[in-house]
Amino acid sequence: MVENQSRQALLAIDIQQDFITLNGPFKDKPVKADHIIINLTNILPHFRNFNNNIVIWIKADYSNVPTEPKYLNRPEGRQYENVPMNDAFHSSTHRTFPLCISGTDGQKFPPEIDSLIKPDQDIIITKTYYSAFTDTNLADILKNVDEVHICGLTTNVCVQATTIDAFFHGHKVFVWSDCLGCRNEVSHQNALELMGRWYATIITSDQFHLPQISANRTISKPVLYLVNGSIPSWRVMMALYEKNIDFESKRLKVMSNPKETKSAEFLAINPRGLTPTFVDKDGSIIAESLAILHYLEEYYPKTPSLLPIDKKQHIQVLQRIQESQNLVDIYEPLEDIVFKTPKHEQSLRKDSIMKTLDMIDQELAFWEMYLTKSIFIACDQFTLADCAFYPVMAYLIHRGLNIDKFSRLKNYVEMIKMKPAAINSHPDGWKEKGGRINIFKVVRNIIDNCNEENE
Repeated sequence: MVENQSRQALLAIDIQQDFITLNGPFKDKPVKADHIIINLTNILPHFRNFNNNIVIWIKADYSNVPTEPKYLNRPEGRQYENVPMNDAFHSSTHRTFPLCISGTDGQKFPPEIDSLIKPDQDIIITKTYYSAFTDTNLADILKNVDEVHICGLTTNVCVQATTIDAFFHGHKVFVWSDCLGCRNEVSHQNALELMGRWYATIITSDQFHLPQISANRTISKPVLYLVNGSIPSWRVMMALYEKNIDFESKRLKVMSNPKETKSAEFLAINPRGLTPTFVDKDGSIIAESLAILHYLEEYYPKTPSLLPIDKKQHIQVLQRIQESQNLVDIYEPLEDIVFKTPKHEQSLRKDSIMKTLDMIDQELAFWEMYLTKSIFIACDQFTLADCAFYPVMAYLIHRGLNIDKFSRLKNYVEMIKMKPAAINSHPDGWKEKGGRINIFKVVRNIIDNCNEENE
Protein backbone atom coordinates (compact mmCIF):
# COMPACT_ATOMS: atom_id res chain seq x y z
CA MET A 1 0.00 0.00 0.00
CA VAL A 2 2.95 2.31 0.17
CA GLU A 3 5.20 3.75 -2.48
CA ASN A 4 8.41 2.42 -0.92
CA GLN A 5 7.40 -1.20 -1.58
CA SER A 6 7.34 -2.40 2.00
CA ARG A 7 6.68 -6.12 2.25
CA GLN A 8 3.20 -7.16 3.32
CA ALA A 9 1.47 -10.23 4.68
CA LEU A 10 -2.22 -11.09 4.65
CA LEU A 11 -3.54 -13.19 7.54
CA ALA A 12 -6.83 -14.97 6.72
CA ILE A 13 -8.10 -16.19 10.07
CA ASP A 14 -10.34 -19.20 10.83
CA ILE A 15 -12.42 -19.31 7.64
CA GLN A 16 -13.38 -22.88 8.49
CA GLN A 17 -16.50 -24.96 7.98
CA ASP A 18 -17.49 -25.17 11.66
CA PHE A 19 -17.96 -21.40 11.69
CA ILE A 20 -19.88 -20.94 8.46
CA THR A 21 -22.01 -24.05 7.77
CA LEU A 22 -25.61 -24.55 8.85
CA ASN A 23 -24.88 -28.03 10.21
CA GLY A 24 -21.94 -26.81 12.30
CA PRO A 25 -21.78 -26.10 16.04
CA PHE A 26 -23.54 -22.73 15.61
CA LYS A 27 -26.51 -24.50 13.94
CA ASP A 28 -28.94 -21.89 12.62
CA LYS A 29 -26.62 -18.94 13.39
CA PRO A 30 -23.40 -19.55 11.46
CA VAL A 31 -21.07 -16.73 10.50
CA LYS A 32 -21.75 -15.32 7.04
CA ALA A 33 -18.66 -15.59 4.86
CA ASP A 34 -19.83 -15.32 1.23
CA HIS A 35 -18.72 -11.68 1.07
CA ILE A 36 -15.27 -12.61 2.38
CA ILE A 37 -14.79 -15.28 -0.29
CA ILE A 38 -15.90 -12.91 -3.07
CA ASN A 39 -13.61 -10.10 -1.95
CA LEU A 40 -10.61 -12.39 -1.41
CA THR A 41 -11.13 -13.90 -4.85
CA ASN A 42 -10.83 -10.42 -6.34
CA ILE A 43 -7.88 -9.12 -4.35
CA LEU A 44 -5.59 -12.10 -3.76
CA PRO A 45 -4.04 -12.20 -7.28
CA HIS A 46 -3.02 -8.53 -6.95
CA PHE A 47 -1.77 -8.98 -3.40
CA ARG A 48 0.41 -12.00 -4.19
CA ASN A 49 2.03 -10.49 -7.27
CA PHE A 50 3.56 -7.52 -5.49
CA ASN A 51 6.96 -7.40 -3.83
CA ASN A 52 7.07 -10.98 -2.52
CA ASN A 53 3.96 -10.51 -0.40
CA ILE A 54 2.80 -13.57 1.49
CA VAL A 55 -0.64 -14.97 2.24
CA ILE A 56 -1.00 -16.89 5.49
CA TRP A 57 -4.07 -19.01 6.17
CA ILE A 58 -4.74 -19.45 9.88
CA LYS A 59 -6.59 -22.58 10.96
CA ALA A 60 -7.94 -23.13 14.48
CA ASP A 61 -7.57 -26.50 16.21
CA TYR A 62 -9.40 -26.68 19.53
CA SER A 63 -8.97 -30.44 20.07
CA ASN A 64 -6.67 -30.34 23.08
CA VAL A 65 -7.11 -26.88 24.45
CA PRO A 66 -4.77 -25.37 27.05
CA THR A 67 -6.35 -24.42 30.36
CA GLU A 68 -4.50 -21.18 31.10
CA PRO A 69 -4.23 -17.94 29.11
CA LYS A 70 -0.84 -16.93 27.72
CA TYR A 71 -0.01 -13.22 27.82
CA LEU A 72 2.34 -11.35 25.52
CA ASN A 73 4.99 -9.27 27.27
CA ARG A 74 4.65 -5.53 26.68
CA PRO A 75 7.47 -4.37 24.39
CA GLU A 76 9.55 -1.30 25.13
CA GLY A 77 8.77 1.95 23.35
CA ARG A 78 6.67 5.05 23.88
CA GLN A 79 4.13 3.93 21.27
CA TYR A 80 3.25 0.91 23.44
CA GLU A 81 2.87 2.72 26.75
CA ASN A 82 -0.67 2.83 28.16
CA VAL A 83 -2.05 0.89 25.19
CA PRO A 84 -4.31 -1.98 26.34
CA MET A 85 -2.97 -5.47 25.66
CA ASN A 86 -5.07 -8.60 25.17
CA ASP A 87 -7.17 -9.36 28.25
CA ALA A 88 -7.52 -12.79 29.86
CA PHE A 89 -10.28 -13.83 27.46
CA HIS A 90 -8.44 -12.87 24.27
CA SER A 91 -5.20 -14.38 25.62
CA SER A 92 -7.01 -17.68 26.09
CA THR A 93 -8.78 -20.17 23.82
CA HIS A 94 -12.12 -21.83 23.08
CA ARG A 95 -13.31 -24.41 25.60
CA THR A 96 -17.10 -24.21 25.93
CA PHE A 97 -18.19 -26.75 23.25
CA PRO A 98 -16.56 -28.88 20.50
CA LEU A 99 -15.27 -26.61 17.73
CA CYS A 100 -12.71 -27.11 14.95
CA ILE A 101 -11.69 -30.56 16.17
CA SER A 102 -8.70 -32.02 14.37
CA GLY A 103 -9.65 -34.61 11.75
CA THR A 104 -13.27 -33.46 11.39
CA ASP A 105 -14.84 -31.79 8.36
CA GLY A 106 -15.60 -28.81 10.56
CA GLN A 107 -11.92 -28.01 10.97
CA LYS A 108 -11.33 -27.94 7.23
CA PHE A 109 -11.48 -24.93 4.98
CA PRO A 110 -14.59 -24.81 2.78
CA PRO A 111 -14.00 -25.75 -0.88
CA GLU A 112 -14.25 -22.10 -1.96
CA ILE A 113 -11.32 -21.21 0.32
CA ASP A 114 -9.34 -24.32 -0.66
CA SER A 115 -9.54 -23.16 -4.26
CA LEU A 116 -7.92 -19.83 -3.29
CA ILE A 117 -4.95 -21.39 -1.50
CA LYS A 118 -1.72 -21.78 -3.46
CA PRO A 119 0.16 -24.60 -1.66
CA ASP A 120 3.46 -23.77 -3.35
CA GLN A 121 3.24 -20.11 -2.37
CA ASP A 122 0.99 -19.63 0.67
CA ILE A 123 1.56 -20.65 4.27
CA ILE A 124 -0.90 -22.49 6.52
CA ILE A 125 -0.55 -22.16 10.30
CA THR A 126 -2.55 -24.06 12.89
CA LYS A 127 -3.29 -22.24 16.14
CA THR A 128 -4.70 -23.41 19.46
CA TYR A 129 -5.28 -19.99 21.03
CA TYR A 130 -7.46 -17.11 19.86
CA SER A 131 -4.38 -15.12 18.83
CA ALA A 132 -2.54 -16.53 15.84
CA PHE A 133 0.74 -15.48 17.46
CA THR A 134 0.42 -17.59 20.62
CA ASP A 135 2.41 -20.85 20.51
CA THR A 136 2.98 -20.61 16.73
CA ASN A 137 5.89 -19.54 14.53
CA LEU A 138 3.92 -16.63 13.07
CA ALA A 139 6.15 -13.97 14.66
CA ASP A 140 9.22 -15.56 13.02
CA ILE A 141 7.51 -15.75 9.63
CA LEU A 142 6.62 -12.05 9.86
CA LYS A 143 10.08 -10.96 11.00
CA ASN A 144 10.86 -9.16 7.70
CA VAL A 145 7.31 -8.01 7.04
CA ASP A 146 6.41 -4.34 7.50
CA GLU A 147 2.65 -4.40 7.06
CA VAL A 148 0.23 -7.04 8.35
CA HIS A 149 -3.23 -7.13 6.77
CA ILE A 150 -5.90 -9.09 8.60
CA CYS A 151 -9.24 -10.60 7.60
CA GLY A 152 -11.39 -13.55 8.63
CA LEU A 153 -13.40 -14.79 11.62
CA THR A 154 -14.54 -13.68 14.05
CA THR A 155 -14.10 -9.93 14.34
CA ASN A 156 -14.48 -9.68 18.11
CA VAL A 157 -12.46 -12.76 19.09
CA CYS A 158 -9.64 -14.20 16.96
CA VAL A 159 -9.34 -11.25 14.59
CA GLN A 160 -9.20 -8.81 17.49
CA ALA A 161 -6.74 -10.94 19.51
CA THR A 162 -4.43 -11.36 16.51
CA THR A 163 -4.65 -7.67 15.55
CA ILE A 164 -3.63 -6.57 19.04
CA ASP A 165 -0.67 -8.96 19.13
CA ALA A 166 0.41 -7.89 15.62
CA PHE A 167 0.53 -4.28 16.82
CA PHE A 168 2.65 -5.20 19.85
CA HIS A 169 4.99 -7.20 17.61
CA GLY A 170 5.79 -3.90 15.89
CA HIS A 171 3.83 -4.22 12.65
CA LYS A 172 1.78 -1.61 10.86
CA VAL A 173 -1.63 -3.29 10.94
CA PHE A 174 -4.54 -3.00 8.50
CA VAL A 175 -7.89 -4.70 9.10
CA TRP A 176 -10.12 -5.31 6.06
CA SER A 177 -13.58 -4.46 7.34
CA ASP A 178 -15.43 -6.03 4.39
CA CYS A 179 -13.54 -9.31 4.78
CA LEU A 180 -14.62 -10.01 8.34
CA GLY A 181 -17.35 -12.14 9.86
CA CYS A 182 -19.10 -12.04 13.22
CA ARG A 183 -22.29 -13.54 14.63
CA ASN A 184 -23.28 -10.34 16.39
CA GLU A 185 -23.31 -6.93 14.68
CA VAL A 186 -22.86 -4.97 17.91
CA SER A 187 -19.83 -7.07 18.87
CA HIS A 188 -18.48 -6.63 15.34
CA GLN A 189 -18.77 -2.83 15.47
CA ASN A 190 -17.34 -2.62 18.98
CA ALA A 191 -14.32 -4.67 17.94
CA LEU A 192 -13.76 -2.51 14.85
CA GLU A 193 -13.94 0.61 16.99
CA LEU A 194 -11.43 -0.77 19.47
CA MET A 195 -8.98 -1.94 16.81
CA GLY A 196 -9.23 1.33 14.89
CA ARG A 197 -8.71 3.36 18.03
CA TRP A 198 -5.54 1.66 19.25
CA TYR A 199 -4.00 -0.88 16.94
CA ALA A 200 -4.87 -0.75 13.26
CA THR A 201 -6.05 1.19 10.26
CA ILE A 202 -9.49 0.00 9.19
CA ILE A 203 -9.84 -0.22 5.40
CA THR A 204 -11.97 -2.11 2.88
CA SER A 205 -10.68 -4.44 0.21
CA ASP A 206 -11.63 -2.00 -2.54
CA GLN A 207 -9.29 0.55 -0.93
CA PHE A 208 -6.41 -1.84 -1.29
CA HIS A 209 -4.68 -1.25 -4.61
CA LEU A 210 -1.02 -1.79 -5.30
CA PRO A 211 1.13 0.70 -7.20
CA GLN A 212 2.16 -0.26 -10.71
CA ILE A 213 5.85 0.59 -10.72
CA SER A 214 7.85 0.47 -13.90
CA ALA A 215 10.98 -1.62 -13.52
CA ASN A 216 13.08 0.77 -15.63
CA ARG A 217 11.99 3.95 -13.86
CA THR A 218 13.68 5.39 -10.78
CA ILE A 219 11.17 6.19 -8.07
CA SER A 220 12.06 9.29 -6.06
CA LYS A 221 10.35 10.30 -2.86
CA PRO A 222 7.96 13.22 -2.67
CA VAL A 223 9.41 16.13 -0.72
CA LEU A 224 7.76 18.12 2.05
CA TYR A 225 9.22 21.54 2.84
CA LEU A 226 8.31 22.35 6.42
CA VAL A 227 8.95 24.50 9.45
CA ASN A 228 9.44 22.56 12.67
CA GLY A 229 6.59 23.16 15.11
CA SER A 230 4.28 25.00 12.75
CA ILE A 231 0.67 23.81 12.83
CA PRO A 232 0.32 23.69 9.00
CA SER A 233 3.46 21.55 8.56
CA TRP A 234 2.43 19.33 11.46
CA ARG A 235 -0.95 18.63 9.84
CA VAL A 236 0.60 17.41 6.60
CA MET A 237 3.20 15.27 8.35
CA MET A 238 0.47 13.53 10.36
CA ALA A 239 -1.42 12.68 7.17
CA LEU A 240 1.72 11.43 5.42
CA TYR A 241 2.62 9.16 8.31
CA GLU A 242 -0.96 7.92 8.80
CA LYS A 243 -1.24 7.14 5.08
CA ASN A 244 2.20 5.50 5.24
CA ILE A 245 3.55 7.59 2.36
CA ASP A 246 7.33 7.55 2.21
CA PHE A 247 8.64 11.10 1.85
CA GLU A 248 11.69 13.29 2.34
CA SER A 249 11.32 16.17 4.77
CA LYS A 250 13.25 19.39 4.20
CA ARG A 251 13.18 21.59 7.27
CA LEU A 252 13.47 25.31 6.67
CA LYS A 253 14.48 27.80 9.37
CA VAL A 254 12.43 30.94 9.85
CA MET A 255 14.39 32.33 12.79
CA SER A 256 17.55 32.72 10.69
CA ASN A 257 18.53 35.91 8.91
CA PRO A 258 17.70 35.77 6.08
CA LYS A 259 14.85 33.29 6.50
CA GLU A 260 15.39 30.07 4.58
CA THR A 261 11.79 30.29 3.38
CA LYS A 262 12.78 33.46 1.53
CA SER A 263 15.79 31.96 -0.24
CA ALA A 264 15.88 32.11 -4.02
CA GLU A 265 15.82 28.32 -4.19
CA PHE A 266 12.63 27.99 -2.17
CA LEU A 267 10.90 31.01 -3.74
CA ALA A 268 11.40 29.30 -7.10
CA ILE A 269 9.25 26.46 -5.73
CA ASN A 270 6.74 28.58 -3.81
CA PRO A 271 6.82 32.30 -4.67
CA ARG A 272 4.93 33.11 -1.46
CA GLY A 273 7.76 31.58 0.58
CA LEU A 274 5.35 29.66 2.81
CA THR A 275 5.36 26.18 4.27
CA PRO A 276 4.26 23.49 4.05
CA THR A 277 4.93 22.98 0.38
CA PHE A 278 4.63 19.49 -1.07
CA VAL A 279 6.52 18.48 -4.22
CA ASP A 280 5.28 15.21 -5.66
CA LYS A 281 7.34 12.66 -7.57
CA ASP A 282 6.05 13.92 -10.93
CA GLY A 283 7.06 17.51 -10.07
CA SER A 284 3.59 18.69 -9.04
CA ILE A 285 3.78 21.42 -6.39
CA ILE A 286 1.03 22.15 -3.91
CA ALA A 287 1.03 24.55 -0.95
CA GLU A 288 -1.35 25.27 1.96
CA SER A 289 -1.80 22.54 4.53
CA LEU A 290 -5.51 21.85 4.09
CA ALA A 291 -5.13 21.75 0.32
CA ILE A 292 -2.27 19.25 0.67
CA LEU A 293 -4.45 17.02 2.88
CA HIS A 294 -7.07 16.82 0.14
CA TYR A 295 -4.39 16.31 -2.51
CA LEU A 296 -2.93 13.32 -0.65
CA GLU A 297 -6.37 11.74 -0.39
CA GLU A 298 -7.09 12.32 -4.07
CA TYR A 299 -3.77 11.39 -5.64
CA TYR A 300 -2.62 8.65 -3.27
CA PRO A 301 -5.64 6.33 -3.53
CA LYS A 302 -3.43 3.28 -2.99
CA THR A 303 -2.83 4.30 0.61
CA PRO A 304 -5.22 4.03 3.59
CA SER A 305 -8.17 6.33 3.03
CA LEU A 306 -8.72 9.09 5.61
CA LEU A 307 -12.13 10.05 4.25
CA PRO A 308 -15.20 7.94 5.11
CA ILE A 309 -17.29 6.50 2.30
CA ASP A 310 -20.53 7.25 4.14
CA LYS A 311 -21.87 10.56 2.79
CA LYS A 312 -22.93 12.00 6.15
CA GLN A 313 -19.58 11.20 7.75
CA HIS A 314 -17.71 12.46 4.68
CA ILE A 315 -19.49 15.82 4.93
CA GLN A 316 -18.71 15.95 8.64
CA VAL A 317 -15.01 15.40 7.99
CA LEU A 318 -14.86 18.14 5.35
CA GLN A 319 -16.58 20.55 7.70
CA ARG A 320 -14.31 19.74 10.66
CA ILE A 321 -11.22 20.21 8.49
CA GLN A 322 -12.28 23.77 7.73
CA GLU A 323 -13.44 24.42 11.29
CA SER A 324 -10.04 23.45 12.67
CA GLN A 325 -8.71 26.78 11.43
CA ASN A 326 -11.17 28.71 13.64
CA LEU A 327 -9.18 28.01 16.79
CA VAL A 328 -5.94 29.06 15.10
CA ASP A 329 -7.46 32.34 13.93
CA ILE A 330 -8.88 33.09 17.39
CA TYR A 331 -5.56 32.33 19.13
CA GLU A 332 -3.17 34.21 16.85
CA PRO A 333 -3.80 37.70 18.36
CA LEU A 334 -2.30 36.42 21.63
CA GLU A 335 1.00 35.69 19.90
CA ASP A 336 0.90 39.12 18.27
CA ILE A 337 0.54 40.70 21.73
CA VAL A 338 3.37 38.66 23.27
CA PHE A 339 5.83 38.74 20.37
CA LYS A 340 5.07 41.94 18.49
CA THR A 341 3.69 44.41 21.02
CA PRO A 342 6.26 46.37 23.07
CA LYS A 343 6.07 45.35 26.73
CA HIS A 344 5.14 48.83 27.92
CA GLU A 345 2.10 48.73 25.61
CA GLN A 346 0.89 45.21 26.42
CA SER A 347 -1.26 46.37 29.33
CA LEU A 348 -3.28 48.42 26.84
CA ARG A 349 -4.36 45.15 25.25
CA LYS A 350 -5.98 43.74 28.40
CA ASP A 351 -9.52 43.88 27.02
CA SER A 352 -8.42 42.24 23.79
CA ILE A 353 -6.66 39.48 25.74
CA MET A 354 -9.71 38.78 27.89
CA LYS A 355 -11.98 38.71 24.86
CA THR A 356 -9.63 36.33 23.04
CA LEU A 357 -9.38 33.95 26.02
CA ASP A 358 -13.17 33.91 26.27
CA MET A 359 -13.49 33.18 22.55
CA ILE A 360 -10.99 30.32 22.87
CA ASP A 361 -13.09 28.82 25.66
CA GLN A 362 -16.23 29.16 23.54
CA GLU A 363 -14.52 27.50 20.59
CA LEU A 364 -13.18 24.65 22.73
CA ALA A 365 -16.72 24.06 23.98
CA PHE A 366 -17.79 23.36 20.41
CA TRP A 367 -15.11 20.68 20.02
CA GLU A 368 -15.96 19.23 23.44
CA MET A 369 -19.55 18.89 22.22
CA TYR A 370 -18.45 17.23 18.97
CA LEU A 371 -16.66 14.55 20.98
CA THR A 372 -19.90 13.58 22.71
CA LYS A 373 -21.01 12.17 19.35
CA SER A 374 -17.94 10.28 18.13
CA ILE A 375 -14.64 8.77 19.22
CA PHE A 376 -12.56 10.88 16.85
CA ILE A 377 -13.23 14.48 15.98
CA ALA A 378 -15.60 13.88 13.05
CA CYS A 379 -16.71 10.25 13.28
CA ASP A 380 -15.66 6.92 14.78
CA GLN A 381 -12.54 6.55 12.63
CA PHE A 382 -9.35 8.57 12.35
CA THR A 383 -9.67 10.93 9.37
CA LEU A 384 -8.19 14.00 7.72
CA ALA A 385 -10.18 16.03 10.25
CA ASP A 386 -7.99 14.64 13.04
CA CYS A 387 -4.86 15.45 11.02
CA ALA A 388 -6.13 19.02 10.74
CA PHE A 389 -7.33 19.47 14.33
CA TYR A 390 -4.96 17.55 16.62
CA PRO A 391 -1.86 19.66 15.79
CA VAL A 392 -3.84 22.77 16.72
CA MET A 393 -4.62 21.37 20.16
CA ALA A 394 -1.11 20.02 20.68
CA TYR A 395 0.40 23.37 19.69
CA LEU A 396 -1.81 25.36 22.07
CA ILE A 397 -1.08 22.95 24.92
CA HIS A 398 2.63 23.39 24.20
CA ARG A 399 2.03 27.13 24.49
CA GLY A 400 0.44 26.70 27.91
CA LEU A 401 -3.26 26.09 27.26
CA ASN A 402 -4.94 24.16 30.08
CA ILE A 403 -7.82 21.96 28.93
CA ASP A 404 -8.56 20.17 32.23
CA LYS A 405 -12.14 21.45 32.26
CA PHE A 406 -12.76 19.94 28.82
CA SER A 407 -12.56 16.27 29.79
CA ARG A 408 -13.44 14.81 26.39
CA LEU A 409 -10.93 17.00 24.60
CA LYS A 410 -8.29 16.03 27.14
CA ASN A 411 -9.00 12.32 26.62
CA TYR A 412 -8.99 12.83 22.85
CA VAL A 413 -5.55 14.48 22.93
CA GLU A 414 -4.21 11.71 25.17
CA MET A 415 -5.54 9.09 22.74
CA ILE A 416 -4.25 10.70 19.53
CA LYS A 417 -0.79 11.51 20.86
CA MET A 418 -0.11 7.77 21.25
CA LYS A 419 -0.71 7.05 17.57
CA PRO A 420 2.49 6.39 15.59
CA ALA A 421 1.55 9.18 13.16
CA ALA A 422 1.36 11.67 16.04
CA ILE A 423 4.61 10.45 17.58
CA ASN A 424 6.48 10.57 14.25
CA SER A 425 5.19 14.03 13.33
CA HIS A 426 5.79 15.58 16.76
CA PRO A 427 8.11 18.60 16.38
CA ASP A 428 11.77 17.86 17.01
CA GLY A 429 12.93 18.95 20.44
CA TRP A 430 9.46 19.85 21.70
CA LYS A 431 8.18 18.75 25.05
CA GLU A 432 4.42 18.28 25.27
CA LYS A 433 4.20 21.25 27.62
CA GLY A 434 6.56 24.02 28.56
CA GLY A 435 7.42 25.80 25.36
CA ARG A 436 10.20 28.36 25.52
CA ILE A 437 7.53 31.02 26.00
CA ASN A 438 4.27 30.10 27.74
CA ILE A 439 1.88 32.36 25.87
CA PHE A 440 -1.10 31.72 28.11
CA LYS A 441 0.92 32.37 31.26
CA VAL A 442 2.28 35.62 29.84
CA VAL A 443 -1.13 37.01 28.87
CA ARG A 444 -2.69 36.03 32.20
CA ASN A 445 0.17 37.80 33.96
CA ILE A 446 -0.63 40.90 31.91
CA ILE A 447 -4.25 40.72 33.11
CA ASP A 448 -3.18 40.17 36.74
CA ASN A 449 -0.73 43.09 36.64
CA CYS A 450 -3.42 45.37 35.21
CA ASN A 451 -5.83 44.37 37.93
CA GLU A 452 -3.24 45.06 40.63
CA GLU A 453 -2.53 48.52 39.20
CA ASN A 454 -6.24 49.34 39.26
CA GLU A 455 -6.70 48.33 42.90
